Amino acid sequence: MRIWSSEHTFDHEWETVAMAAFKKYPNPLNRAVTGIDVVKQTLEAGKILTERIIQSHFSIPSWATKLTGFSGTQYSHEYTVIDPHRKEFSLTTRNLNGSSFLRVDEKLTYKPDQEDPNKTVLKQDVIGRQGVEWVIDHLKKEYEAISTKLHDI
Repeated sequence: MRIWSSEHTFDHEWETVAMAAFKKYPNPLNRAVTGIDVVKQTLEAGKILTERIIQSHFSIPSWATKLTGFSGTQYSHEYTVIDPHRKEFSLTTRNLNGSSFLRVDEKLTYKPDQEDPNKTVLKQDVIGRQGVEWVIDHLKKEYEAISTKLHDI
């Protein structure tokens, strides 16, 4: 199930955008990323394949940690395929925290603009698992149960 999709056009050539996207962390605009580990990097059929684990830390209030169980530390698996001959760069990120049906995948694809090769188009898709709907249904039921108890007081 696709949650949302968007496109953005960079006013830069594909090579520049692809290199910047691959080297995007660390940077001062996203201080949440606290660690990057390269798990595997190979060259297959002229494509560069890379797997990385990205650690991020978000400051969240203690009450939110108690409510959700999320400590603020997030781990993600990032898989990239860079095809310099076709000028395609794809990056898929999967959240590793939580149960498997709660995970959300993000897929980014960078390609030259078909109308202007001096520009690069980024397509971003966020895809949710089936379990997200299940969780939403259960959250609604929990809310209704709490509301009923509060109403009875």
